Amino acid sequence: MAKGRKVLLDECWELIFNRLHHQSDLESFSLVCKSFLALTNRLRLHLPVIGSTLLIHGTISKLVHRFPNHNSIDLSNFKGELDPVLVDLASSISYTSNLEQLDISDHKRLPIKGLKELGRKLKGLRVLKCSYLTLLRDTDLYVIAELFPFLEELDISYPGTNHTCGSRYIPADASYLTMTDSGIEVLSGNHLITDRSLLALSMNCLNLEGIEVEDCALITLKGILLMLRTCAALSYISMSGMAILGSSSDFECLATSSRSLQTLEVSHSFITDEFLFLVAKASLLYFLTDESMNGLSQYLQCLDTIGLSDCVKLTISTFFTLARNCPSLEEVYMENTSIGMKKGCFPNVVKNPRICAVNLADNLSLDDDALTKVASMCPTMEILDVSSCTSLTGAGIASALEMCNQIRKLQFDDCPLTTHIGKGAELPNLEAISAAGSALNDEGLAMIGSRCSRLVKLNLENCKEVTAEGIQAMMKNCRSLRKINLKKCPQVSINFLSSLVVSSASLTRVIPPCCSAFSD
Repeated sequence: MAKGRKVLLDECWELIFNRLHHQSDLESFSLVCKSFLALTNRLRLHLPVIGSTLLIHGTISKLVHRFPNHNSIDLSNFKGELDPVLVDLASSISYTSNLEQLDISDHKRLPIKGLKELGRKLKGLRVLKCSYLTLLRDTDLYVIAELFPFLEELDISYPGTNHTCGSRYIPADASYLTMTDSGIEVLSGNHLITDRSLLALSMNCLNLEGIEVEDCALITLKGILLMLRTCAALSYISMSGMAILGSSSDFECLATSSRSLQTLEVSHSFITDEFLFLVAKASLLYFLTDESMNGLSQYLQCLDTIGLSDCVKLTISTFFTLARNCPSLEEVYMENTSIGMKKGCFPNVVKNPRICAVNLADNLSLDDDALTKVASMCPTMEILDVSSCTSLTGAGIASALEMCNQIRKLQFDDCPLTTHIGKGAELPNLEAISAAGSALNDEGLAMIGSRCSRLVKLNLENCKEVTAEGIQAMMKNCRSLRKINLKKCPQVSINFLSSLVVSSASLTRVIPPCCSAFSD
Protein backbone atom coordinates (compact mmCIF):
# COMPACT_ATOMS: atom_id res chain seq x y z
CA MET A 1 0.00 0.00 0.00
CA ALA A 2 1.44 3.38 -1.01
CA LYS A 3 2.74 5.52 1.80
CA GLY A 4 0.22 8.10 3.02
CA ARG A 5 -2.76 6.39 1.36
CA LYS A 6 -5.85 6.48 3.54
CA VAL A 7 -8.39 3.65 3.52
CA LEU A 8 -11.94 4.04 4.83
CA LEU A 9 -12.95 1.58 7.49
CA ASP A 10 -15.71 -0.94 6.74
CA GLU A 11 -17.92 0.87 9.22
CA CYS A 12 -17.67 4.05 7.11
CA TRP A 13 -18.48 2.20 3.90
CA GLU A 14 -21.41 0.57 5.67
CA LEU A 15 -22.81 3.97 6.59
CA ILE A 16 -22.47 5.05 2.96
CA PHE A 17 -24.13 1.92 1.56
CA ASN A 18 -26.99 2.15 4.05
CA ARG A 19 -27.95 5.51 2.58
CA LEU A 20 -28.62 4.00 -0.84
CA HIS A 21 -32.24 4.22 -1.89
CA HIS A 22 -32.64 0.59 -2.90
CA GLN A 23 -30.85 -2.63 -2.05
CA SER A 24 -30.41 -3.38 -5.76
CA ASP A 25 -27.93 -0.50 -5.85
CA LEU A 26 -25.56 -2.66 -3.82
CA GLU A 27 -24.99 -4.95 -6.80
CA SER A 28 -22.86 -2.40 -8.63
CA PHE A 29 -20.62 -1.86 -5.61
CA SER A 30 -20.24 -5.61 -5.08
CA LEU A 31 -18.37 -5.81 -8.41
CA VAL A 32 -15.68 -3.31 -7.39
CA CYS A 33 -13.61 -5.53 -5.12
CA LYS A 34 -13.80 -8.51 -2.79
CA SER A 35 -14.04 -6.37 0.33
CA PHE A 36 -17.03 -4.53 -1.16
CA LEU A 37 -18.58 -7.85 -2.12
CA ALA A 38 -18.28 -9.17 1.43
CA LEU A 39 -19.61 -5.94 2.90
CA THR A 40 -22.64 -5.66 0.58
CA ASN A 41 -23.46 -9.31 1.23
CA ARG A 42 -23.65 -8.58 4.94
CA LEU A 43 -25.92 -5.57 4.31
CA ARG A 44 -28.45 -7.42 2.16
CA LEU A 45 -31.57 -8.07 4.22
CA HIS A 46 -34.05 -9.20 1.58
CA LEU A 47 -33.36 -12.28 -0.54
CA PRO A 48 -35.58 -12.73 -3.65
CA VAL A 49 -35.23 -16.09 -5.40
CA ILE A 50 -36.14 -16.21 -9.11
CA GLY A 51 -36.13 -19.14 -11.54
CA SER A 52 -35.77 -22.87 -10.84
CA THR A 53 -32.04 -23.30 -10.23
CA LEU A 54 -32.61 -24.25 -6.60
CA LEU A 55 -33.53 -27.77 -7.66
CA ILE A 56 -29.85 -28.49 -7.20
CA HIS A 57 -29.46 -29.71 -3.62
CA GLY A 58 -27.70 -27.24 -1.34
CA THR A 59 -28.13 -24.14 -3.51
CA ILE A 60 -30.35 -22.35 -1.02
CA SER A 61 -27.84 -23.11 1.72
CA LYS A 62 -25.11 -21.44 -0.28
CA LEU A 63 -27.25 -18.35 -0.79
CA VAL A 64 -28.11 -17.91 2.87
CA HIS A 65 -24.47 -18.45 3.79
CA ARG A 66 -23.52 -15.69 1.38
CA PHE A 67 -26.05 -13.26 2.87
CA PRO A 68 -25.80 -13.99 6.62
CA ASN A 69 -27.91 -11.03 7.85
CA HIS A 70 -30.95 -11.52 5.65
CA ASN A 71 -34.31 -11.49 7.44
CA SER A 72 -36.66 -11.88 4.47
CA ILE A 73 -36.85 -14.54 1.72
CA ASP A 74 -39.19 -14.25 -1.26
CA LEU A 75 -39.95 -17.51 -3.08
CA SER A 76 -43.08 -16.27 -4.88
CA ASN A 77 -41.26 -16.08 -8.21
CA PHE A 78 -39.44 -19.40 -7.80
CA LYS A 79 -40.57 -21.97 -10.38
CA GLY A 80 -40.27 -25.39 -8.86
CA GLU A 81 -41.13 -27.55 -5.86
CA LEU A 82 -40.90 -25.65 -2.59
CA ASP A 83 -40.65 -28.60 -0.20
CA PRO A 84 -36.98 -29.48 -0.94
CA VAL A 85 -36.05 -25.79 -0.90
CA LEU A 86 -37.53 -25.27 2.57
CA VAL A 87 -35.98 -28.50 3.87
CA ASP A 88 -32.60 -27.28 2.61
CA LEU A 89 -33.28 -23.89 4.21
CA ALA A 90 -34.06 -25.56 7.53
CA SER A 91 -30.70 -27.37 7.42
CA SER A 92 -29.01 -23.95 7.42
CA ILE A 93 -30.83 -22.83 10.52
CA SER A 94 -27.75 -21.22 12.04
CA TYR A 95 -27.81 -18.81 9.11
CA THR A 96 -31.56 -18.31 9.11
CA SER A 97 -32.05 -17.50 12.79
CA ASN A 98 -32.76 -13.87 11.81
CA LEU A 99 -35.44 -14.87 9.30
CA GLU A 100 -38.64 -12.97 10.07
CA GLN A 101 -40.51 -12.95 6.76
CA LEU A 102 -41.18 -15.70 4.21
CA ASP A 103 -43.17 -15.29 1.00
CA ILE A 104 -44.37 -18.50 -0.70
CA SER A 105 -47.24 -16.92 -2.62
CA ASP A 106 -48.39 -17.79 -6.14
CA HIS A 107 -47.81 -21.53 -5.95
CA LYS A 108 -50.11 -24.48 -6.41
CA ARG A 109 -50.29 -25.58 -2.79
CA LEU A 110 -48.80 -25.03 0.64
CA PRO A 111 -45.44 -26.88 1.04
CA ILE A 112 -46.46 -28.72 4.21
CA LYS A 113 -43.39 -30.98 4.43
CA GLY A 114 -40.96 -28.09 4.02
CA LEU A 115 -42.84 -25.84 6.45
CA LYS A 116 -42.90 -28.57 9.09
CA GLU A 117 -39.15 -28.99 8.82
CA LEU A 118 -38.62 -25.24 8.94
CA GLY A 119 -41.10 -24.73 11.78
CA ARG A 120 -39.35 -27.28 14.01
CA LYS A 121 -36.13 -25.26 13.89
CA LEU A 122 -37.42 -21.71 13.37
CA LYS A 123 -39.98 -20.33 15.81
CA GLY A 124 -39.36 -16.61 15.30
CA LEU A 125 -41.13 -16.18 11.95
CA ARG A 126 -43.37 -13.10 12.15
CA VAL A 127 -44.71 -12.71 8.59
CA LEU A 128 -45.87 -15.50 6.28
CA LYS A 129 -47.34 -14.66 2.88
CA CYS A 130 -49.35 -17.39 1.15
CA SER A 131 -51.59 -15.43 -1.20
CA TYR A 132 -52.80 -16.70 -4.59
CA LEU A 133 -52.40 -20.39 -3.70
CA THR A 134 -54.36 -22.60 -6.06
CA LEU A 135 -55.20 -25.06 -3.28
CA LEU A 136 -55.72 -23.93 0.31
CA ARG A 137 -57.70 -25.78 2.98
CA ASP A 138 -58.51 -25.60 6.65
CA THR A 139 -55.97 -28.31 7.41
CA ASP A 140 -53.25 -26.08 5.92
CA LEU A 141 -54.15 -23.31 8.33
CA TYR A 142 -54.09 -25.69 11.27
CA VAL A 143 -50.52 -26.60 10.35
CA ILE A 144 -49.48 -22.95 10.12
CA ALA A 145 -51.01 -22.16 13.51
CA GLU A 146 -49.17 -25.07 15.12
CA LEU A 147 -45.77 -24.46 13.50
CA PHE A 148 -45.48 -20.69 13.92
CA PRO A 149 -46.98 -19.64 17.26
CA PHE A 150 -45.43 -16.16 17.17
CA LEU A 151 -46.74 -15.26 13.73
CA GLU A 152 -47.95 -11.65 13.60
CA GLU A 153 -49.06 -11.38 9.98
CA LEU A 154 -50.54 -14.04 7.71
CA ASP A 155 -51.59 -13.28 4.13
CA ILE A 156 -53.94 -15.93 2.73
CA SER A 157 -55.76 -13.63 0.31
CA TYR A 158 -57.31 -14.79 -2.96
CA PRO A 159 -57.13 -18.59 -2.57
CA GLY A 160 -57.88 -20.50 -5.76
CA THR A 161 -56.84 -17.52 -7.89
CA ASN A 162 -54.21 -17.40 -10.60
CA HIS A 163 -52.09 -14.32 -9.89
CA THR A 164 -51.03 -13.86 -13.52
CA CYS A 165 -54.46 -13.59 -15.09
CA GLY A 166 -56.68 -13.12 -12.05
CA SER A 167 -58.90 -16.10 -12.90
CA ARG A 168 -60.26 -18.53 -10.32
CA TYR A 169 -59.65 -22.26 -10.38
CA ILE A 170 -62.66 -24.21 -9.08
CA PRO A 171 -62.40 -28.02 -9.22
CA ALA A 172 -65.41 -30.35 -9.20
CA ASP A 173 -65.14 -30.68 -5.44
CA ALA A 174 -64.75 -27.02 -4.45
CA SER A 175 -64.51 -27.95 -0.77
CA TYR A 176 -61.07 -29.37 -1.52
CA LEU A 177 -59.57 -25.92 -1.97
CA THR A 178 -61.66 -23.61 0.19
CA MET A 179 -61.25 -22.56 3.78
CA THR A 180 -64.07 -22.21 6.27
CA ASP A 181 -64.46 -20.17 9.44
CA SER A 182 -62.95 -22.89 11.58
CA GLY A 183 -59.70 -22.62 9.62
CA ILE A 184 -59.23 -18.88 9.91
CA GLU A 185 -56.72 -17.68 12.50
CA VAL A 186 -55.50 -14.49 10.84
CA LEU A 187 -57.43 -12.61 8.21
CA SER A 188 -56.50 -10.72 5.02
CA GLY A 189 -59.05 -10.38 2.24
CA ASN A 190 -60.71 -13.83 1.99
CA HIS A 191 -64.19 -13.48 0.47
CA LEU A 192 -65.38 -16.82 1.86
CA ILE A 193 -65.27 -16.03 5.58
CA THR A 194 -68.02 -14.84 7.92
CA ASP A 195 -68.36 -13.19 11.32
CA ARG A 196 -67.18 -16.41 12.98
CA SER A 197 -63.66 -15.63 11.84
CA LEU A 198 -63.83 -12.18 13.40
CA LEU A 199 -65.02 -13.80 16.61
CA ALA A 200 -61.96 -16.06 16.62
CA LEU A 201 -59.71 -13.07 15.97
CA SER A 202 -61.20 -10.97 18.75
CA MET A 203 -60.93 -13.78 21.28
CA ASN A 204 -57.33 -14.73 20.45
CA CYS A 205 -55.82 -11.38 19.43
CA LEU A 206 -56.79 -9.01 22.22
CA ASN A 207 -54.01 -6.56 21.29
CA LEU A 208 -55.04 -6.36 17.63
CA GLU A 209 -54.49 -2.83 16.29
CA GLY A 210 -55.71 -3.05 12.69
CA ILE A 211 -57.76 -5.22 10.35
CA GLU A 212 -58.50 -5.14 6.62
CA VAL A 213 -61.62 -6.83 5.25
CA GLU A 214 -61.84 -6.77 1.45
CA ASP A 215 -64.67 -8.13 -0.69
CA CYS A 216 -66.00 -10.26 2.20
CA ALA A 217 -69.68 -10.34 1.38
CA LEU A 218 -70.51 -12.53 4.39
CA ILE A 219 -68.95 -10.19 6.97
CA THR A 220 -71.57 -7.98 8.66
CA LEU A 221 -71.57 -4.91 10.86
CA LYS A 222 -72.23 -7.17 13.86
CA GLY A 223 -68.86 -8.85 13.36
CA ILE A 224 -67.04 -5.52 13.14
CA LEU A 225 -68.77 -4.24 16.29
CA LEU A 226 -67.80 -7.42 18.10
CA MET A 227 -64.14 -6.74 17.38
CA LEU A 228 -64.47 -3.12 18.49
CA ARG A 229 -65.89 -4.15 21.83
CA THR A 230 -63.35 -6.92 22.45
CA CYS A 231 -60.11 -5.46 21.04
CA ALA A 232 -59.53 -2.28 23.01
CA ALA A 233 -56.43 -1.33 20.99
CA LEU A 234 -58.14 -1.59 17.58
CA SER A 235 -57.44 1.71 15.84
CA TYR A 236 -57.64 0.85 12.10
CA ILE A 237 -60.50 -0.86 10.25
CA SER A 238 -60.75 -1.14 6.47
CA MET A 239 -63.99 -2.54 5.02
CA SER A 240 -63.52 -2.30 1.28
CA GLY A 241 -66.07 -3.56 -1.22
CA MET A 242 -68.77 -4.45 1.30
CA ALA A 243 -72.43 -3.77 1.99
CA ILE A 244 -72.40 -2.21 5.47
CA LEU A 245 -75.94 -2.94 6.60
CA GLY A 246 -77.37 -3.46 10.08
CA SER A 247 -80.31 -2.90 12.38
CA SER A 248 -80.87 0.32 14.32
CA SER A 249 -79.41 -1.34 17.43
CA ASP A 250 -76.25 -2.27 15.46
CA PHE A 251 -75.74 1.31 14.38
CA GLU A 252 -76.39 2.53 17.91
CA CYS A 253 -73.65 0.19 19.15
CA LEU A 254 -71.25 1.93 16.79
CA ALA A 255 -71.90 5.22 18.58
CA THR A 256 -70.78 3.68 21.88
CA SER A 257 -67.91 1.62 20.46
CA SER A 258 -64.21 1.82 21.26
CA ARG A 259 -62.83 5.35 21.35
CA SER A 260 -59.42 4.09 20.20
CA LEU A 261 -60.62 3.81 16.59
CA GLN A 262 -58.80 6.41 14.49
CA THR A 263 -59.17 5.21 10.89
CA LEU A 264 -62.33 3.77 9.34
CA GLU A 265 -62.12 3.06 5.60
CA VAL A 266 -65.26 2.07 3.71
CA SER A 267 -64.08 2.54 0.12
CA HIS A 268 -66.13 0.93 -2.67
CA SER A 269 -68.77 -0.08 -0.12
CA PHE A 270 -72.52 0.38 0.13
CA ILE A 271 -73.27 2.58 3.16
CA THR A 272 -76.39 4.31 4.42
CA ASP A 273 -77.00 7.80 5.79
CA GLU A 274 -77.70 6.23 9.18
CA PHE A 275 -74.21 4.75 9.20
CA LEU A 276 -72.62 8.14 8.56
CA PHE A 277 -74.72 9.82 11.27
CA LEU A 278 -73.69 7.20 13.83
CA VAL A 279 -70.03 7.48 12.81
CA ALA A 280 -70.24 11.18 13.55
CA LYS A 281 -72.07 10.54 16.83
CA ALA A 282 -69.34 8.12 17.88
CA SER A 283 -66.79 10.94 17.42
CA LEU A 284 -64.81 8.76 15.03
CA LEU A 285 -64.05 11.78 12.87
CA TYR A 286 -62.03 13.83 15.32
CA PHE A 287 -58.91 13.22 13.24
CA LEU A 288 -60.35 15.08 10.22
CA THR A 289 -58.35 18.04 8.92
CA ASP A 290 -59.16 20.87 6.54
CA GLU A 291 -57.12 19.09 3.86
CA SER A 292 -58.96 15.80 4.23
CA MET A 293 -62.34 17.56 4.19
CA ASN A 294 -61.34 19.34 1.00
CA GLY A 295 -60.90 15.96 -0.68
CA LEU A 296 -63.94 14.37 0.94
CA SER A 297 -66.26 17.22 -0.01
CA GLN A 298 -65.85 16.37 -3.69
CA TYR A 299 -68.05 13.31 -3.07
CA LEU A 300 -70.71 15.08 -0.97
CA GLN A 301 -72.47 17.16 -3.57
CA CYS A 302 -75.89 15.75 -2.61
CA LEU A 303 -75.33 16.08 1.14
CA ASP A 304 -77.97 18.12 2.98
CA THR A 305 -76.78 17.78 6.61
CA ILE A 306 -73.30 17.34 8.08
CA GLY A 307 -72.21 16.97 11.70
CA LEU A 308 -68.56 17.68 12.45
CA SER A 309 -68.84 18.46 16.14
CA ASP A 310 -65.68 17.88 18.23
CA CYS A 311 -63.50 17.68 15.13
CA VAL A 312 -60.99 19.96 16.78
CA LYS A 313 -58.65 20.19 13.77
CA LEU A 314 -61.24 21.80 11.50
CA THR A 315 -61.19 25.56 10.92
CA ILE A 316 -63.21 28.06 8.92
CA SER A 317 -61.50 26.68 5.81
CA THR A 318 -63.66 23.57 6.11
CA PHE A 319 -66.82 25.70 6.36
CA PHE A 320 -65.73 27.54 3.21
CA THR A 321 -65.05 24.21 1.45
CA LEU A 322 -68.47 22.82 2.37
CA ALA A 323 -70.27 25.99 1.25
CA ARG A 324 -68.45 25.87 -2.07
CA ASN A 325 -68.52 22.13 -2.87
CA CYS A 326 -71.85 21.03 -1.36
CA PRO A 327 -74.61 22.94 -3.16
CA SER A 328 -77.40 20.93 -1.47
CA LEU A 329 -76.14 21.51 2.06
CA GLU A 330 -78.80 22.88 4.44
CA GLU A 331 -77.53 22.22 7.99
CA VAL A 332 -73.98 22.51 9.35
CA TYR A 333 -73.06 21.42 12.88
CA MET A 334 -69.50 22.38 13.85
CA GLU A 335 -69.56 22.71 17.64
CA ASN A 336 -66.23 22.60 19.46
CA THR A 337 -64.00 22.92 16.40
CA SER A 338 -61.28 25.48 15.65
CA ILE A 339 -63.29 28.04 13.71
CA GLY A 340 -61.62 31.36 14.37
CA MET A 341 -58.29 29.77 15.29
CA LYS A 342 -56.89 30.25 11.78
CA LYS A 343 -57.65 33.42 9.87
CA GLY A 344 -58.93 32.22 6.52
CA CYS A 345 -58.38 34.34 3.44
CA PHE A 346 -60.72 33.37 0.64
CA PRO A 347 -60.02 34.88 -2.79
CA ASN A 348 -63.57 34.40 -4.04
CA VAL A 349 -66.71 35.12 -2.05
CA VAL A 350 -68.80 31.96 -1.80
CA LYS A 351 -72.53 32.17 -1.12
CA ASN A 352 -74.56 29.03 -0.52
CA PRO A 353 -78.27 30.00 -0.43
CA ARG A 354 -79.32 26.51 0.72
CA ILE A 355 -77.61 26.65 4.13
CA CYS A 356 -80.35 27.56 6.60
CA ALA A 357 -79.08 26.24 9.96
CA VAL A 358 -75.59 26.75 11.45
CA ASN A 359 -74.44 25.59 14.88
CA LEU A 360 -71.04 26.94 15.96
CA ALA A 361 -71.45 26.58 19.72
CA ASP A 362 -68.42 26.01 21.97
CA ASN A 363 -65.95 27.50 19.49
CA LEU A 364 -63.83 29.43 21.95
CA SER A 365 -61.82 31.12 19.17
CA LEU A 366 -64.83 32.26 17.16
CA ASP A 367 -64.56 36.06 17.06
CA ASP A 368 -66.49 38.81 15.28
CA ASP A 369 -64.44 38.54 12.10
CA ALA A 370 -64.89 34.76 11.80
CA LEU A 371 -68.66 34.98 12.37
CA THR A 372 -68.94 37.72 9.77
CA LYS A 373 -67.21 35.49 7.21
CA VAL A 374 -69.50 32.57 8.02
CA ALA A 375 -72.58 34.79 7.70
CA SER A 376 -71.39 36.10 4.34
CA MET A 377 -71.46 32.52 3.01
CA CYS A 378 -75.02 31.89 4.23
CA PRO A 379 -77.17 34.88 3.20
CA THR A 380 -80.47 33.00 3.75
CA MET A 381 -79.56 31.50 7.12
CA GLU A 382 -82.55 31.06 9.45
CA ILE A 383 -81.03 29.42 12.57
CA LEU A 384 -77.77 30.46 14.23
CA ASP A 385 -76.31 29.08 17.46
CA VAL A 386 -73.08 30.63 18.79
CA SER A 387 -73.51 29.70 22.45
CA SER A 388 -70.39 29.58 24.63
CA CYS A 389 -68.31 31.41 22.02
CA THR A 390 -66.40 33.44 24.59
CA SER A 391 -64.52 35.62 22.08
CA LEU A 392 -67.66 36.89 20.38
CA THR A 393 -69.08 40.38 21.00
CA GLY A 394 -72.28 42.20 20.05
CA ALA A 395 -70.53 43.61 16.98
CA GLY A 396 -70.18 40.12 15.51
CA ILE A 397 -73.85 39.34 16.20
CA ALA A 398 -74.88 42.65 14.62
CA SER A 399 -72.78 41.95 11.52
CA ALA A 400 -74.31 38.49 11.12
CA LEU A 401 -77.84 39.86 11.44
CA GLU A 402 -77.11 42.55 8.88
CA MET A 403 -76.09 39.94 6.30
CA CYS A 404 -78.70 37.34 7.27
CA ASN A 405 -81.95 39.24 7.85
CA GLN A 406 -84.03 36.08 7.47
CA ILE A 407 -82.88 34.59 10.77
CA ARG A 408 -85.77 33.09 12.78
CA LYS A 409 -83.87 31.73 15.79
CA LEU A 410 -80.77 33.26 17.40
CA GLN A 411 -78.94 31.68 20.33
CA PHE A 412 -75.93 33.22 22.08
CA ASP A 413 -76.09 31.68 25.55
CA ASP A 414 -73.06 32.04 27.82
CA CYS A 415 -71.31 34.64 25.69
CA PRO A 416 -69.73 36.90 28.33
CA LEU A 417 -68.74 39.67 25.88
CA THR A 418 -72.07 39.98 24.09
CA THR A 419 -74.16 42.84 25.43
CA HIS A 420 -76.42 43.53 22.45
CA ILE A 421 -77.48 42.47 18.94
CA GLY A 422 -76.65 45.83 17.37
CA LYS A 423 -78.74 48.59 15.86
CA GLY A 424 -80.14 48.34 12.39
CA ALA A 425 -83.13 47.54 10.23
CA GLU A 426 -86.18 45.56 11.28
CA LEU A 427 -85.74 41.78 11.61
CA PRO A 428 -89.26 40.67 10.69
CA ASN A 429 -88.54 36.94 10.81
CA LEU A 430 -86.73 36.76 14.16
CA GLU A 431 -89.09 34.87 16.49
CA ALA A 432 -86.82 33.34 19.17
CA ILE A 433 -83.77 34.71 21.01
CA SER A 434 -81.87 32.85 23.72
CA ALA A 435 -79.30 34.93 25.59
CA ALA A 436 -79.07 32.90 28.81
CA GLY A 437 -75.92 33.64 30.79
CA SER A 438 -74.81 36.36 28.37
CA ALA A 439 -73.86 39.98 29.14
CA LEU A 440 -77.07 41.31 27.60
CA ASN A 441 -78.11 44.56 29.34
CA ASP A 442 -80.94 47.11 29.19
CA GLU A 443 -79.42 48.81 26.15
CA GLY A 444 -79.33 45.45 24.43
CA LEU A 445 -82.99 44.84 25.33
CA ALA A 446 -83.88 48.20 23.79
CA MET A 447 -82.19 47.14 20.54
CA ILE A 448 -84.15 43.89 20.56
CA GLY A 449 -87.36 45.86 21.07
CA SER A 450 -86.61 48.23 18.19
CA ARG A 451 -85.71 45.48 15.70
CA CYS A 452 -87.74 42.41 16.68
CA SER A 453 -91.40 43.41 16.77
CA ARG A 454 -92.50 39.85 16.00
CA LEU A 455 -90.44 38.19 18.73
CA VAL A 456 -92.30 35.24 20.30
CA LYS A 457 -89.76 33.66 22.72
CA LEU A 458 -87.04 35.33 24.80
CA ASN A 459 -84.70 33.52 27.20
CA LEU A 460 -82.95 35.86 29.66
CA GLU A 461 -82.02 33.29 32.30
CA ASN A 462 -79.03 34.34 34.41
CA CYS A 463 -78.68 37.69 32.63
CA LYS A 464 -77.42 39.66 35.62
CA GLU A 465 -77.40 43.08 33.88
CA VAL A 466 -81.06 43.01 32.84
CA THR A 467 -83.46 45.17 34.90
CA ALA A 468 -87.21 45.67 35.01
CA GLU A 469 -86.89 49.01 33.22
CA GLY A 470 -85.12 47.39 30.26
CA ILE A 471 -87.74 44.64 29.98
CA GLN A 472 -90.57 47.17 30.17
CA ALA A 473 -89.02 49.30 27.42
CA MET A 474 -88.57 46.28 25.17
CA MET A 475 -92.15 45.04 25.71
CA LYS A 476 -93.59 48.28 24.30
CA ASN A 477 -92.52 47.20 20.82
CA CYS A 478 -92.51 43.39 21.16
CA ARG A 479 -96.29 42.96 21.26
CA SER A 480 -96.21 39.35 20.02
CA LEU A 481 -94.03 38.03 22.85
CA ARG A 482 -95.60 34.91 24.38
CA LYS A 483 -92.85 33.35 26.50
CA ILE A 484 -90.11 35.00 28.58
CA ASN A 485 -87.63 33.34 30.96
CA LEU A 486 -86.40 35.60 33.80
CA LYS A 487 -84.95 32.88 36.01
CA LYS A 488 -81.88 33.99 38.01
CA CYS A 489 -82.20 37.62 36.90
CA PRO A 490 -81.23 39.30 40.22
CA GLN A 491 -82.24 42.84 39.20
CA VAL A 492 -85.81 41.88 38.28
CA SER A 493 -88.16 41.89 41.28
CA ILE A 494 -91.18 39.70 41.83
CA ASN A 495 -93.38 42.79 42.16
CA PHE A 496 -92.61 43.71 38.58
CA LEU A 497 -94.19 40.52 37.23
CA SER A 498 -97.78 41.52 37.97
CA SER A 499 -97.49 44.76 36.02
CA LEU A 500 -95.69 42.89 33.24
CA VAL A 501 -98.50 40.36 32.85
CA VAL A 502 -101.22 43.02 33.03
CA SER A 503 -99.56 45.24 30.44
CA SER A 504 -98.97 42.45 27.90
CA ALA A 505 -101.95 40.62 26.52
CA SER A 506 -99.76 38.25 24.43
CA LEU A 507 -97.75 36.67 27.27
CA THR A 508 -98.78 33.08 28.02
CA ARG A 509 -95.76 31.88 30.02
CA VAL A 510 -93.43 33.77 32.37
CA ILE A 511 -90.64 32.07 34.32
CA PRO A 512 -90.01 34.31 37.37
CA PRO A 513 -86.58 35.24 38.79
CA CYS A 514 -87.13 33.16 41.93
CA CYS A 515 -90.24 31.12 42.66
CA SER A 516 -89.62 31.11 46.43
CA ALA A 517 -90.24 34.87 46.62
CA PHE A 518 -93.93 34.58 45.80
CA SER A 519 -96.45 35.43 48.53
CA ASP A 520 -99.85 33.81 48.88
